[in-house]
Amino acid sequence: MRIIAILYLLTLTLWGFEYTLQPVKLADKVYCFFGVSENITQQNAGNIVNTCFIQTKLGFVVIDSGPTYAYAEQAYTQMQKIKPLPVKYVIVTHDHDDHWQGNSFYKSKGALLIGPRTYEQNVIEGMETRMQRILGDTLYGKTKIVALDKIVDNNLTLTLAESTFQVKQLTNIAHTKGDLIVYLEKQNVLFAGDLVFNDRLTSLRDGSLLGSLEALQKIDSYHAKVIVGGHGHKTDTNATYALKSYLSQMKKEILEAQDNDIGMEEINKKVMMPNFTQMKLYNVLHKRNVLDAYKELEMMEDDE
Repeated sequence: MRIIAILYLLTLTLWGFEYTLQPVKLADKVYCFFGVSENITQQNAGNIVNTCFIQTKLGFVVIDSGPTYAYAEQAYTQMQKIKPLPVKYVIVTHDHDDHWQGNSFYKSKGALLIGPRTYEQNVIEGMETRMQRILGDTLYGKTKIVALDKIVDNNLTLTLAESTFQVKQLTNIAHTKGDLIVYLEKQNVLFAGDLVFNDRLTSLRDGSLLGSLEALQKIDSYHAKVIVGGHGHKTDTNATYALKSYLSQMKKEILEAQDNDIGMEEINKKVMMPNFTQMKLYNVLHKRNVLDAYKELEMMEDDE
């Protein structure tokens, strides 16, 4: 077993990790790479996230740069096979590190980096990221933290050649305190970042149950033909359904439990939601989500 591990590390050192990225075309000039519905491991090298790119006459716009420098470099190689164009902009949807650690590669190619205020507040040069800690130095490779070139506080309209990108923060807090969506009106495509999950559960650790439900309602109001979440393969008009159902049922069951004076120490025995046990990462995330939602809803009642 030790010999296999040594050979694995030697292979990574000599050749690097191969992400085998294959772009999926979702609309005219719109492509995405889809990650696996897992937690970050050395075996997947952080490839758990969806990242996308849009082709224009003047260059590409990337939505989330992925987990590492190597991931972004390999994504760029796939873009060049479609059309040898530069990457002009990278838009970061929020500050969780699986979404932006390819930034340094694109910066080296001259791209301008755009993202939320929370990136500036929470991403500090020289800090150890979750990705770095789990992957280790070999897989993390050339990945570096770089500053954004432009901060989006609320809304930004970005035009490149024939394409217009509407970048918006829908709520004060949802998955995080700085979630951005990107909407392409011409193609009727909406990139939702981690405001939308399917195939697996979300995490409420940095966000809000109520804010997430509000954001999902606003996303649905766009009536987009294609909705790309940060995790999961479903991209049709019903892409929000699974998460909306999960959070709505959780809210209902927790409020009923609170009305019956069930305390936090008992809430996970009450709000088990067995119809969602088939969702990936249920065993990892559900209990923590219930506790976080319980505290939020309890505070809401105290404020009334």
